[in-house]
Amino acid sequence: PLLAQYSSDFIRAVGDLLEIRADTSKLSSLSAAGGGFGLFDSQLYLFESCGIMLAPAELDDDTRMSLLQHLFNPLFTSAQRLMNQKSTEQILQEPRSLLQIHHYLTAIGSIIKGFPDARVDAKGTSASSPHQLSPSTAQVFLKAADMCIAILEALQASQLIREAARFTLSRMLSVLGAEALPYMPRLIDGLVSSCAVEELSDLLSFLGLVVFKFKPDVAPTASELLLPVISKVYGFLDQVAQDGTTGTDEALLLQDLRKAYLTWIGAIFNSDLDSIFLTPQNAPHLATILRPIASQLAVDSSSPQCQRLAFNVLFKAIQAWMVDPMGWHTLATMTPSAIATLNSKTASGQNAGKTTLRQVAAQTLGLRLDSASANEARNQLQELITKTVVPACFETPTQPDFRMADAQASLVVTEIAGVLQMLLMAGVPEISDSDGSFMATMPAPQILAPPTGGDLNRNQFASYLATGLLPNLGCPAAMATEFVQALASLDQKQFKKYLVAFLTSSGGTQ
Repeated sequence: PLLAQYSSDFIRAVGDLLEIRADTSKLSSLSAAGGGFGLFDSQLYLFESCGIMLAPAELDDDTRMSLLQHLFNPLFTSAQRLMNQKSTEQILQEPRSLLQIHHYLTAIGSIIKGFPDARVDAKGTSASSPHQLSPSTAQVFLKAADMCIAILEALQASQLIREAARFTLSRMLSVLGAEALPYMPRLIDGLVSSCAVEELSDLLSFLGLVVFKFKPDVAPTASELLLPVISKVYGFLDQVAQDGTTGTDEALLLQDLRKAYLTWIGAIFNSDLDSIFLTPQNAPHLATILRPIASQLAVDSSSPQCQRLAFNVLFKAIQAWMVDPMGWHTLATMTPSAIATLNSKTASGQNAGKTTLRQVAAQTLGLRLDSASANEARNQLQELITKTVVPACFETPTQPDFRMADAQASLVVTEIAGVLQMLLMAGVPEISDSDGSFMATMPAPQILAPPTGGDLNRNQFASYLATGLLPNLGCPAAMATEFVQALASLDQKQFKKYLVAFLTSSGGTQ
């Protein structure tokens, strides 16, 4: 209440200080997102302060709208005037025009930054709160979003414009909540088409936050963006694979890109949005998405962090589509050590009748988890696991440059142990059909917890290890049988210790 009574006086008083004049003298020394815009950097604090003064719920909405128009109209009209006076080609050739438009967009984002974030409930839906935007305020912000997207689409070749658009639209997403999600596909399309490696890494981090905050409402948007973003990532990595890196800086940027990419894929699983991979448009590409993770990133010992993230993604994929294909459990907490607790709650009826976020996300996509596209994806995964994932589990820790005693390498082995245990669970008869295809439903919403135990002769994965893969890697039959028995009888920590001893004593199974 105290702040609201001073809002009008404050905004009128600072009005003369808000005139934007781009200073191109520092343009050559600007970093992509590091500021350094001279006086404008200080003006941004004033714009944000104006937003803070307009945010109190106690402020009369008519007064707020009048003051918002007082702030926004000069920014809208000036940006639109520049866009109308010159062609896109002319603007892209004029640093002053680009910088001026960048400043207008960033000023709009700074005003919005002064408003509190939309409160999101446990299922990712925007919830009512004392600071909820009024409909009229939301409409002004949506109008600003329309203009921002239109400018981005016209001037996406400019890194300055991409940076300003991402800043402003990310603030709108925070303040408007799910209401701003429809703008995401156009925003990402505009940012991805011309972005540099470091921009893509930042964008992936932003997308990870979005899927986590707005699950499951963001599922359709995330599904639409999945292939374009992944194609851009692999485009950069494939180009480097062909041409090589030009120096240490580029190598570090690409390493950051790999980590950001794997973290983003992991965020999709941890946000229970794994169903976006199973839609009819995405499912045919599942093997193409996962194969480089298993065959390249998981076995690249130059980056143990990437290896750990890669095996974690594979671990989550096996959990989601081979152990719990109908989405009864959340992937973020479905670790081997937590499965027994989850099952006890199910057995006691605590989870009876509950629809999980994974199931809600699939419903939001209009997807049945036993659909043809979902089953096709699982079949692709099964083939990929046999040919690529399981061999990688033994290839990676037996490479000459893999230091088992290193702390990061130890985390990689932990992930590998988890992958093998999950595959053993997926191989039990109750989860897999006798013909090797994975069932679309489970007999009950429970999953096995390590140690798996059971009749290993009927476990497809156990048989594959004992009679196929391990002997082919040069492992004696008795040692292969002992390995499978340890995999089935030990818990997560015990099996990790056994795996380290097994790999060390065998001196590599190749």
